[in-house]
Amino acid sequence: MKKITDFKQTENWIQKAKIRDFFSTPQLHFSLYQYEKGEQITSPDKRLEEILFVVEGSVRIYGIRNNGTVSPVNQQNAPTIIGDMEFAEQGNPPFFTEAATTVLCVALPMAPYKEQLYKDIRFLHVLLHSYAEKLRLFAFVDAPAQTLEERVLLYLKNLSPTHQIQGIEAAVLQLRCSRRQLQRVLQKLCADGQVEKIGRGRYRLANPAQTEECFE
Repeated sequence: MKKITDFKQTENWIQKAKIRDFFSTPQLHFSLYQYEKGEQITSPDKRLEEILFVVEGSVRIYGIRNNGTVSPVNQQNAPTIIGDMEFAEQGNPPFFTEAATTVLCVALPMAPYKEQLYKDIRFLHVLLHSYAEKLRLFAFVDAPAQTLEERVLLYLKNLSPTHQIQGIEAAVLQLRCSRRQLQRVLQKLCADGQVEKIGRGRYRLANPAQTEECFE
């Protein structure tokens, strides 16, 4: 991790991502961190002292089973928040978070502003939105879809705000399948006209209303 000390660059990212719009609390002091691909951002054995607003890049979230194997959870693109759950629970992160690409984070230390942030209604609304997104993810993981084809359609309809898959690697983690399985299903859905390819590794639902008919 590299802390970027250039004030102008830090301020540019704060303004670009509209970070101050998340708060009513004035005079908050932020930092800017850069993580390289493959670098660990959080781990369950290390207390997270800051709320991290990912403003550029992608992060991979995973757990480690008792036998040492990796349990994928999700891959998220900017903008997203790391540390929202830890702020509420004052505990260690439940999962590992790793930079899937070069990642830039605007960081706010929790301890100096804890009491103020507990009273900051605008910030609490941001946290609620972040929690809701995570709940949607875990609800999707347990969704009663019988086939991978159904899971892909459920993901495109209910989990992706743009009804798109933007990158095969991220989708493989989210859908709990292999790359080959996912590509085979996407090819079938494209041939059926339910999904259309819009670029390399990018697919979108051809007609969101079609998915409702699939599960009636």
